[in-house]
Amino acid sequence: MLRKYLEAGKIAFEVKEFAREIITPGVDLLRIAELIEAKIVELGGKPAFPVNLSKNDVAAHYTPSRDSKETLLEEDVLKVDIGVHVDGYIADTAFTVGGGNLTKASEKALSEAISIVKAGTSVLEIGRVIEQVIRERGFKPIENLGGHSIDRWNLHSGVTVPNVPKGRDFKLKEGMVIAIEPFSSMGSGRVVDTEEVYIFQFIREVPIRLKGARELLNRVKLEFGSLPFAERWISGYSKRTLEILMTELVKAGALYPHRVLREAKRGLVAQAEETLIVERDGCEVITSL
Repeated sequence: MLRKYLEAGKIAFEVKEFAREIITPGVDLLRIAELIEAKIVELGGKPAFPVNLSKNDVAAHYTPSRDSKETLLEEDVLKVDIGVHVDGYIADTAFTVGGGNLTKASEKALSEAISIVKAGTSVLEIGRVIEQVIRERGFKPIENLGGHSIDRWNLHSGVTVPNVPKGRDFKLKEGMVIAIEPFSSMGSGRVVDTEEVYIFQFIREVPIRLKGARELLNRVKLEFGSLPFAERWISGYSKRTLEILMTELVKAGALYPHRVLREAKRGLVAQAEETLIVERDGCEVITSL
């Protein structure tokens, strides 16, 4: 188990460094996403979720559609969130391109939070550290986003690692795998759902009336299991047909739509994230050197 987490973490780190090299102004976001996801496979892993390329006031859950023409502009603040799994063992990491001091606030909050992690550490104490670091730099942590525990085949396995000291407390246990991901913002410090959805996730089997929708659900379950997937990963359908079938599956409760999240007051957002294994007297960060 540990070996596979470490392997996933090593791949995630290498892919993150590769992503830093290829992300330049003028490049299509779709091209960036495809190159990153292909690199994961080339290095021996699989995407644990579609690479998130969330710009400016968009905080999370944006991945380009198959017909996207969106490009990266010089002034954009781009969050790059990468997930890798090896046989279901997941590593999750993120960084921000651009953003200046806003990005530095998230990065500093992450490093300070990691420094206090060990068995017995309170997740609310981690949130306190993150909030303090970000606010000291003149920004607001996003209070309704946070890090999370990770289990095999389960990216968000039940424990939240908050960006503020609010919510349910939990004392970290030796051997736990967690992702810490501070989001700093120049807005309200909250995100809201939009109507845009590009990432979905299988939830459960349900009775489906349309034959095509039943066939698609079986395909999704077989190819992606319990992990999130992008609509653009599904080939063999016209855009309109796929849209109809996916809508049917969401309405039936078979698929969960991960809506694009936007800063409530349209403020810029930066993110930093690492995955780590909790140890008795510290932790091992598996997505960094």
